Amino acid sequence: MIVVPRYQVFVKFVDVPSLDESEIAKMAEFQIAKEIPHPKDELIISFRNLGSHKEGFSSLMLTVVIKDMIEEKIREASYVDSIRLHSELLYLFLLKENVVSHDKVSLIIHVGEGDSEIMIIDRSRLISSRGFKDRHAFLGETERSILAYKRKKVNPEIEDIIIVYPSGVNIDDKIEKIKAQFTIPVRFHEYSQDLSLLDLGPQIDLMPKEISHKRKGLEKRRESIVTYSLIGAVIILFSTLVYSKIHQKNKIIGEISTKVEEVDARIEGLDEILKKTEAVKGHLEKGSFIIKVLDDFHTAVPQDISISGLDYDGKNNIFYKGNSNAMATVLNYVKRLENSKYFSKVEVKYAAKKKVKGEEIIEFNLRCQLKP
Repeated sequence: MIVVPRYQVFVKFVDVPSLDESEIAKMAEFQIAKEIPHPKDELIISFRNLGSHKEGFSSLMLTVVIKDMIEEKIREASYVDSIRLHSELLYLFLLKENVVSHDKVSLIIHVGEGDSEIMIIDRSRLISSRGFKDRHAFLGETERSILAYKRKKVNPEIEDIIIVYPSGVNIDDKIEKIKAQFTIPVRFHEYSQDLSLLDLGPQIDLMPKEISHKRKGLEKRRESIVTYSLIGAVIILFSTLVYSKIHQKNKIIGEISTKVEEVDARIEGLDEILKKTEAVKGHLEKGSFIIKVLDDFHTAVPQDISISGLDYDGKNNIFYKGNSNAMATVLNYVKRLENSKYFSKVEVKYAAKKKVKGEEIIEFNLRCQLKP
């Protein structure tokens, strides 16, 4: 995160006659156009909605910065995820830490490592902000800020004065000078937190829109790639499990049969099953439907039926090839498939008795029509 100091940004506090977010954004740009006679495409405009403190009106903290300056900061940094205004971060930090009073008007003087800033917060609402490139400048500018505030007779008296500074800044030599400027007690608040690392919920975004839009597009593409990769991984994993179950069934057939040719044929059949399974997956949307069909196929197979082949015609039919010890078992299996929510019709295309190692088995072919 890049944090832009207050003195590099134009800030104005205004009340606009709307509570609608889309209208407020347009009014904010209109206010800036009146204040700054500069081409809009050379500026970065943002604002914070400070809430409604007058019926029908929204209080805004408008900010404007020259785009070239921000782009230069981006070029100098290795990576920038966001660009924020120091004033907003400091304001939110003081509220979160309950440094400022919620029932008084507070004068905040922030002394930084290289710059300084004066803010006035009226009962938790930021109403004034000035920044200075020299961190010692606040000593001569505080009185001006107070006089400007007092010009509006409706403004309540300042009742709380707080000097805020980070741990790395030594202000020991200025404490007495600061106290001498005021007739009311002065509080000092030292903080060690890095404001850029805190979760404060800032609204002012000084990142150029072109860069923001580009990054959002890249983020969406990244999310899509991750999503489809996960879907592909699930399909591959499930297909592997189904293949493993089919392989176990055919291993039992291999133990019954002693003919090497039949074993080789079954192995080739397994390769064909994998190819056809991939064809079915490509036919159905995102692979989810075929996963459910294969799951029903696996769970519906009784222990006394062995499936040795699966074929798909690329349209509406799936063909099962297998054997059983009785025709009644085959017919019961047909009924179970017909009750599946995926098949509209299941018919026996072929059934014949065959002896293997002295045992009689029924070989069969089934055609299962997929529901539209």
